Amino acid sequence: MRKLLSLCALATVLGIVFYNCNKPASNNTTASSGELTQDEKALVKSAGFNSNWAVKTEDGNYLIEGDILLSRTQLTEMSGIAPTHEYIIANEEHYRTTNLVNTGSGVRDITVRLGSGFPSYYSTGLDQALARYNALGLNIHFTRVTSGGDIVISGANLGRVPGGGCVLGQSAGFPTGGNPSPGFTLSTNKCATSYLSNANLVDEVVAHEMGHCIGFRHTDYMNRSSCGQNSNEGDAGVGAIHIAGTPETVNGSYNSWMMACTNGSPLFSTDDVTALTAVY
Repeated sequence: MRKLLSLCALATVLGIVFYNCNKPASNNTTASSGELTQDEKALVKSAGFNSNWAVKTEDGNYLIEGDILLSRTQLTEMSGIAPTHEYIIANEEHYRTTNLVNTGSGVRDITVRLGSGFPSYYSTGLDQALARYNALGLNIHFTRVTSGGDIVISGANLGRVPGGGCVLGQSAGFPTGGNPSPGFTLSTNKCATSYLSNANLVDEVVAHEMGHCIGFRHTDYMNRSSCGQNSNEGDAGVGAIHIAGTPETVNGSYNSWMMACTNGSPLFSTDDVTALTAVY
């Protein structure tokens, strides 16, 4: 999600990565700069992502777009397989993956749990995010729980990505088997917590990562314009389906909960609501 935070161009890449003026070197990182083999690059591309926007982490998974952690199995599942429902190669904005949460013929209740060790305002931010989703009357409904949980939010030092970016959050992929991604991690290191300093900002990041968990990709997929970049996150088109009724073009000032870089707002835009209600 969205924008710059200071004169020194503190851009916060949601899911995210934020870069400061000094761009410190990346070391001691969860998202190591592991170079992909040609076979791995081909797999990433066939799953619909730009292989130049992916790194292999120390645990053997793949960090995509700065905030989506996918296993080889998940990439293989998305690889070149057309879904049984409407399939459109995405060139436009507001889009989803081929993998969605199965709601059956009614409303699917998805339980969410916040792990231990977070400041109290993280709890408030989570409650705000769940309330905003539930207020839309979707065919998915989120219920907070204190044990178990379909989506579990954990904390860990996510380190930095190549180039010095500080990761705020990291989704555990997209839905599989009709179920949401099992959760995501919020970074506990100083560079992340300096941004996540109040309930509204936690709400913003939590809502974004939950969007990935239920199948949404970055709104500025084509150019990452919210980050001041011009980098296409995926060139194969597989797994990126344009959502009818949403804008065909956006720029860096566009407001959406799924933009790649943050603007500090936790609110859903009118087009966000269109996208969410169209899918769920």
